[in-house]
Amino acid sequence: MDKSQKVYIKALNKYNNGYIDKSIELCEKSISMNIKNSAAINLKGLLEYLKGNITSAQKLWSMNFKVNKNEVSKRYLESSRKDINNMKLYTKAVSLMNNLKINEAVLLLEKCSKSDFNSINVNNCLAECYIKKGEYDKAIVALDKIFKIDIKNSRAKKTKKILKNIRPVHRNQNLKKTIPMFIIIILVIILCVGTYELIFNRNIHKAAPQAKKVDSSTELDKNKGNDKIESSDIKNVDNKETDKVNSTKFSYDVIKNYMANKDYDNLYNELEKINNIDQLTINDKELLAEAKNLMKSEGVNYFYEKGCNYLSNKEYANAKSYLEKALKYGQSSYIYPHIIYMLGYDLDMSGNFEGAIKYYDKYDKNYPNGDYEETVLYRLALIYKNLDISKAKVYAQKLIDKNSSSIYNNSIINSLIQN
Repeated sequence: MDKSQKVYIKALNKYNNGYIDKSIELCEKSISMNIKNSAAINLKGLLEYLKGNITSAQKLWSMNFKVNKNEVSKRYLESSRKDINNMKLYTKAVSLMNNLKINEAVLLLEKCSKSDFNSINVNNCLAECYIKKGEYDKAIVALDKIFKIDIKNSRAKKTKKILKNIRPVHRNQNLKKTIPMFIIIILVIILCVGTYELIFNRNIHKAAPQAKKVDSSTELDKNKGNDKIESSDIKNVDNKETDKVNSTKFSYDVIKNYMANKDYDNLYNELEKINNIDQLTINDKELLAEAKNLMKSEGVNYFYEKGCNYLSNKEYANAKSYLEKALKYGQSSYIYPHIIYMLGYDLDMSGNFEGAIKYYDKYDKNYPNGDYEETVLYRLALIYKNLDISKAKVYAQKLIDKNSSSIYNNSIINSLIQN
């Protein structure tokens, strides 16, 4: 085996293990040693093809066919001609993605993904789009396809980090745990109903003799006059009203039950009713603190996931409701920047540009190096384009200054800067 072939085998191994750039480097070395090494030329062409460099791939295969009469190269070359159209679809998809037309972009990208051409870029875009749609499992599949080819791909790693941060905590609940919980809930309901009936029956029995007392006292009142009201009666009424108010403010057992069942929706509503914390007992305050900690550690993820799911279905009002709940309890959470961005995105998509600006601006000020910064700057530039051209220019320039090679550096941004 000659040296060129040994280097080619190393290149092939690197490719199979996901080190595409190192494989290309070894292919070039192998070809430089022996221009007639058809296998090395074809492999380099394939790697360029996967990266989306269609012109480079076709030149290599064309050369291999002309110089070495390699029939495999000829088939590659003929097959790749149809991918010119896929490149057009990909370019259009990127433009749609830049303008946050995510569903339309996904349709084109999924068409592109049927071919191996430009696989790395296509799947990177798909993963990012799927995350914005809340379709996390599909994003994982797209990222896996990238890492099989390019294990060190920086864009995919960045997306994976985002996905890791925002994937729901309670996604995979065990059915075996769910069934016993359901049984427990049923038993609690039965117990509550039985207790209620027992208390209700007791009250009926107690009410009968009291009725007689009321009748006798009424007869006395008739002799003394009906306008006299005892002070003890007033106190009883006041106490009942106070108890009624307190019961609406803090329901200890109800809150505890919602916490045990991880019923974040009802727990949120119950916590919203509480006004005067100073009037609570020590036990109430302890439970309230536990409830808030649960909302901050787990509830926020639940609300965020629900919000993203509604957003992916274009149910903007419901998405806003859940994302705002996540925002309230998410300040100490790692997904807080994502919540802010998604709220801005939700309002942006629903046409509430004033609200979108509020959250986009908040993201820009607090997370200038965040994962969504380029998208935020791009959207702010486009929104202000028809409102305040000077502000639009500021955001456009900021976008270019941060990353001149950004996918958002397009003709719209350049025209804003130049005008």
